[in-house]
Amino acid sequence: MNLRAQPERIFLLKYLLIGLICCAFAVYSAYDGFLAYPAEIPRAAAWEKLQLENEADPSLDRTDMIAQWKTMAKENSWSAKQIRKDDTVAAIQNKIYWQYVFIGLGLTIGLPCVCWYLGNRNSWIESTEDGLRSSSGTELTLDQIYKFDKKKWEKKGIGVIHFKGNLGGTEGTFIIDDLKYDRKITDEIVRWVESKIPEEMIVNGQSEVSKSETPNSKGDSADS
Repeated sequence: MNLRAQPERIFLLKYLLIGLICCAFAVYSAYDGFLAYPAEIPRAAAWEKLQLENEADPSLDRTDMIAQWKTMAKENSWSAKQIRKDDTVAAIQNKIYWQYVFIGLGLTIGLPCVCWYLGNRNSWIESTEDGLRSSSGTELTLDQIYKFDKKKWEKKGIGVIHFKGNLGGTEGTFIIDDLKYDRKITDEIVRWVESKIPEEMIVNGQSEVSKSETPNSKGDSADS
């Protein structure tokens, strides 16, 4: 039986979308942290210096300070608006620090998501005449399987096939994920594998073949 399950398009695109949003957030934070906010520091520093000079000279009142500030702002092509408390040098430096944090956070989440998408968009799993193989290079025959763990199958659609190489070879696992790959084909592969191995090898869950053979409650009621 030859079936190939390709990646589920929507599932992969979710990772790509999350990755791009996080990376864009990191780029925006980098702009603020390295360009926008640092450019505001000279203006904030000049305002604070002017305030100190005004406080040190009793002959100057606030009207004089505002006039000086407008002249200074015009000379430096700054906004003549007065500096608010949250726009002081200390406040701006704190904002810059948080932009660095946001850059790290955005890249930490975004880059792995984008890389995961790029690494999995052409991946696949398939059944062969006598076993399974994947795009990652894992390949096994049915007679190498000694356990099919379905602990995560019902809630997450993940089944783990444990196999051992011939002649006492190393053990390995083959992951079947019907959320990551085309669900219909992946489920068909699972049913095929389960029909070819002893039922006692299937642990932490019921065989899909057995489920289909078990009458449902509605059927029982109708028969009665």
